[in-house]
Amino acid sequence: MEFIADKNLFRFTIIGPETDIHDRLHFHFLFAMLQEAACIDADHSGFGAEKMDELSACWLLLRMKVSMEKIPHWKDVIYIKTWSCGFQKVLFNRDFAIYDANMEQIGSATSVWVIAHTGDHRPVRPQMIPGMEVFNNPDAMKQKVDKILPCEVDMVNAKPDLSKYADYSEIDRNMHVNNTRYIAWSLDAFYKEVSHEVNVKELSINYSSEVKPGEEVYIYRVQRENGVQVDGFESATGRHVFSTILSC
Repeated sequence: MEFIADKNLFRFTIIGPETDIHDRLHFHFLFAMLQEAACIDADHSGFGAEKMDELSACWLLLRMKVSMEKIPHWKDVIYIKTWSCGFQKVLFNRDFAIYDANMEQIGSATSVWVIAHTGDHRPVRPQMIPGMEVFNNPDAMKQKVDKILPCEVDMVNAKPDLSKYADYSEIDRNMHVNNTRYIAWSLDAFYKEVSHEVNVKELSINYSSEVKPGEEVYIYRVQRENGVQVDGFESATGRHVFSTILSC
C-alpha cells in the first residue's frame, strides 16, 4: 500500500496470491484493502490501532456492502478513498470509493463499525472517549447497509455445505477469526454450486458473533431472488456467526 498526497486516498498494486484462477482480485482481499485504508484513515484522525490499544479498545466491523462495476486483476493498480460519515449512538458509518489506475471509479462500499472493549468486546459509547467528534461528518451522505436476516436451518438434520475451523491462520490480533475470512468462506460456498467463470459483483455481510480459536463453523447456502445467501453457525451451540448475500 502506498499513501497519496490526499491523506485518505491509498494506492494498492494487486499481487498474484490475492487473485483467483482467472487472475481476478478475490473479494476477501479487497475487503482487507478497504479495511486497511479505514485503519490508516482512523490513525490520521488520531484513533489508529496504537491509540486504541492505549484505550483498551478496538474497532470492530459489524456490516459492510461492496459493489463493483469492474473486477480488477493481477498487477492492476487500484486506489481506495475512504471517509467517515459520522456516528449515531454507538455505530460509526464509513464509506469508500474504489478507482482504477486512471482514477475511473469502478466500485463503492459502505460500512458500519463499533468501538469495543478489548477484553469483553462490549460496545463503548463514543461520548466516553475524548476527541471522537473528529469522526462527525454532517455533510457526508450516509449509505444504508441493510441487515440480513439469517436463514432458518435445521442443524440437526441438514448437512452443511461446508465446515471451517478457527485454526491459527484464521485468528487476528483481536483473538477471533478475522472478518475477511468469512468472506473467503462465503466465496467457497458460493462457487461450490456456481461456475468459476461467474463474477461476483456485489457482496453484503452482517457479522453476528465472534468465532474463537478452535471453534468449528457450519456453513449453509440458500438461493435467493437477489443472489445467494450464505450463513455460518458455530457447530457446538448453533450460535449464528455471519450472513452474506452474493450477487452477480
